[in-house]
Amino acid sequence: MKKETIIEISFDGKDDYISQFNNAKLSDRLSNYILEECRGKSLSNRITLNIKTNFKINANEKEEFIKMVHENYKTDLKEYTLILKFSNIKKSIIFFIGIILIYLAYFRGISSNEVISEVILIIGWVAIWEAAYTWFFESDKNRIKAKRLKQLAKCRINFI
Repeated sequence: MKKETIIEISFDGKDDYISQFNNAKLSDRLSNYILEECRGKSLSNRITLNIKTNFKINANEKEEFIKMVHENYKTDLKEYTLILKFSNIKKSIIFFIGIILIYLAYFRGISSNEVISEVILIIGWVAIWEAAYTWFFESDKNRIKAKRLKQLAKCRINFI
């Protein structure tokens, strides 16, 4: 049986969860709070939001809230995936530019000037290092955030 991460949330009114600019969207404050509450929790846990309202809320409004939460994190996941895609393309280009610069510095002798050749060599190595660092170390953080957004996009929501 899967373990659960339970997040308790209390609302005094609709203003606590509705965006001040769009009544059909979740407030950024609540969205960030929920994401922050997930930090440090196991990625294998199922996320459950227990909502306590200190005002009357009908079944229709509950359904709208559930839809808002799920749509909010689905949209965040799409945006984050798009950012990662472009970041990976950029890092790949930087990596290959680094290889080309090293090749030119070592084998082609771009210039008879040793200083220029060394500068090109250093820029090439830095470009390769930046791309490698991102792939090996930053990609874990990115995968965790993407997984967390997926969990939240289909989290269970209970009104208590």
